[in-house]
Amino acid sequence: MIAIFLLAIFHSPSEPVKHILPHKEYHHPRYITEFSGLALFSIKLYQWTLSGQQGDVCNFQPSCSHFAFQAIKEYGPILGTLMASDRIQRCHSFSWMYAYKVYPVVYVPGRGMKLYDPPKGYRKYLVVGKK
Repeated sequence: MIAIFLLAIFHSPSEPVKHILPHKEYHHPRYITEFSGLALFSIKLYQWTLSGQQGDVCNFQPSCSHFAFQAIKEYGPILGTLMASDRIQRCHSFSWMYAYKVYPVVYVPGRGMKLYDPPKGYRKYLVVGKK
């Protein structure tokens, strides 16, 4: 609901909205591209500085910051930020209760057992309408 509201605010009225997801023929307005670049830079800055000091605390593969980076890069700044915020809210010690029910468990070398939840798995939930 919030994503549709934000899309209605930032979308130019000259082109119709058929899908929420950006497609290859869809060109983002310049301010959305700049916001994406700023968001991706801030995530990389977090990964370079603070993430290494915290250690391996994320229960998921990919980690929450990598998930946010991939989601913003693939789905754009609005939906990517909403997906990242949803993921951060689900990243807690009780998320292991849903292992094998919702998330498959994978072994990651150097990190151990993690819950597998990539951003590409959300595509079926985000498409609105037909192509």
